[in-house]
Amino acid sequence: MRRTIANAFSADLEPFVDNVDDDRRRIDAPGFTPRLPSSGRRTSKRSRVLLSALIVDPDKDMVLPCRIENISESGARLKLSERRFVPPRVWLIAITAGLAYRANVIWRKDDRLGVETTAAPVSLAEAQSALERRLHKTWVSWRGS
Repeated sequence: MRRTIANAFSADLEPFVDNVDDDRRRIDAPGFTPRLPSSGRRTSKRSRVLLSALIVDPDKDMVLPCRIENISESGARLKLSERRFVPPRVWLIAITAGLAYRANVIWRKDDRLGVETTAAPVSLAEAQSALERRLHKTWVSWRGS
């Protein structure tokens, strides 16, 4: 079974799942037609979370702490502590789960990023290749912080 960010944390997400019938997003002001929340461009449902993560580019020895704000089957929305340059292809390490995801940056706006995961996650507890061992070392050094 392919493990994604969404199903890696699925047991903890039930209370946070977005409700599509949420009335707060309707516009009832004069001159505006009411609209229901849309699913946007996503093919899968988003779930709100608040998880600590790391954005890692091993080639440039770059490690940026971030927060995962919401997740879906194919990606996540991240919030950086400040506006920073992030390369288009990075590794995203979910600190609590100990999983590393290869990700492409899809969009950027100020201190937020949208990423799309491109492959099955790597379990850092079972690191085998040289790259996985480097990601494991980074994960272990941030895990206790």
